[in-house]
Amino acid sequence: MPLPRVISQSLLATFAVSAFIVIAPRARAADSGSKLNFSTTRTDRVVFRPANLAFGKVALGRVKVETVTITNVSDADITLLQVATQGRDFAVNGLDLPLTLSRGQSFTFTCVFAPRSRGESRGSISFVSDVSDVSNSMLRSEMTGTGIIGVEDNGVTVDPAAMDFGTVQVGTSASQGGTLTASDTQVTISSAVSSNPEFTVSGLTFPFTIPPWGSQAFTVTFAPTVNGAASATLSFMDVSGTNPLAVESLSGVGTVSQGHSVDLSWKASTSQNVIGYNIYRGNTSGGPYSKINSVLDPSTVYTDTSAADGKTYYYVTTAVNSDNEESAYSNQAKATIP
Repeated sequence: MPLPRVISQSLLATFAVSAFIVIAPRARAADSGSKLNFSTTRTDRVVFRPANLAFGKVALGRVKVETVTITNVSDADITLLQVATQGRDFAVNGLDLPLTLSRGQSFTFTCVFAPRSRGESRGSISFVSDVSDVSNSMLRSEMTGTGIIGVEDNGVTVDPAAMDFGTVQVGTSASQGGTLTASDTQVTISSAVSSNPEFTVSGLTFPFTIPPWGSQAFTVTFAPTVNGAASATLSFMDVSGTNPLAVESLSGVGTVSQGHSVDLSWKASTSQNVIGYNIYRGNTSGGPYSKINSVLDPSTVYTDTSAADGKTYYYVTTAVNSDNEESAYSNQAKATIP
């Protein structure tokens, strides 16, 4: 069910006049006369390959990564503005939005399944584009997977299955620890391969062998070099160096400190089961906007520390409920940095 319409909210921004924002549903049948169609992964404009993802059985504490390619099959450029992932066991890596695809152009990204409990999990990926035709303005691909207790044939698990480093200043770094654990047979790991050089692993001397039921600690460091969201997969390879025994999902956001920040605040939503808010920022009035919070914000205040000197920014917020449904953008607040 979409979020119901909520009360007006007062957004206060440093270096900007106060503005009122209203978080409204992204689509309601009563408003538009028709519901958005989420049932297909192919329209006359865009194609997903594969159309839907079936991750199969994955042991708890492990992750499985699949590749998805999205192709523009229309005669005009299409810009993907937002992506939303439903299902707590699923994540998306390798997307930097907004993303414009020209005629015939494709873009490949990865989807991750990291089960937290036994049994079948279902989720989806939804895109919002700049297409004016409502029936094709949102695209959706379904995802399924089953969490099982125990380890699979390769006999090693990684904990945690995903690391989120949050916001880290460019030029500095943040580190988190992880553990590799073997099952009832020894496991030899020849290397660890990161898909993004901003994420590196330390504390391991390759190759190394973990004895039955043994474990090996390691450290992952995120050292952003540019402003913006970053993601990666860290693959622990077998003795051949070609097959991953375990894969960890990594994410973080690099920020540049310019000596200025923008403080935002708003009234809490009165919609049912709201668990937090997302904050979006754009360089042009009316968007497109990019999400700037790395995790859902449960409060009604946010400080944007990545504001640059001499820039003008436009902010909107959304509300998210316990079913991971997100409202439409609020109306906009403007902040001009000295």
